[in-house]
Amino acid sequence: MTEMNRVCDIDCEILTTERLIIRQPHRDDAEDMALLANNFEIAKNLARMPYPYFDADARDFLKKITLDADSACTFAITKSDNGRFIGVCGLHDATGIHEHPYMGYWIGEPYWGQGYATEAAGALIDLYFKTTSRDTMMASCMSINDASRRVIEKCGGKYWKSEDAFSNTLGKNQKIDKFRISRSSWMEALAA
Repeated sequence: MTEMNRVCDIDCEILTTERLIIRQPHRDDAEDMALLANNFEIAKNLARMPYPYFDADARDFLKKITLDADSACTFAITKSDNGRFIGVCGLHDATGIHEHPYMGYWIGEPYWGQGYATEAAGALIDLYFKTTSRDTMMASCMSINDASRRVIEKCGGKYWKSEDAFSNTLGKNQKIDKFRISRSSWMEALAA
């Protein structure tokens, strides 16, 4: 894989959308991150997020992504009008785990249903296709997570396959649905 095609080599510190500033996370985000992430409704939909989620978990996450060069595309999602932290998103390469680079995100429950997840996901997908020559990326959600499924589909995601993933929060395997987002399906979603 050439460097231009490695997701973790994308050099972008900030993305802006109509209502969001998507920026590099920093230590000052830990308190707000822990407050929002300590929510069963969020954790049950993410395979690896611990629950309960403590300040120490947020600090450990922020430290890990600061030290891990492959986390260069992990962002804090903040509101542009007041800078409030509302979630996390990122682009990741996981060679050997997933067939394609993938996008992930979570939004704090007080901000659900307002289109922020779709706006953040769209910004990541746009960044991915503008800065790499790759034609496909992936997104996934727990099969029971209809809201996340709608976000992915609005962004051009086409159902690909289902598989099991272990949920730390639930302590058992859960069915996840994987979606492919192609350059052409993203362009179709933008035109819709």
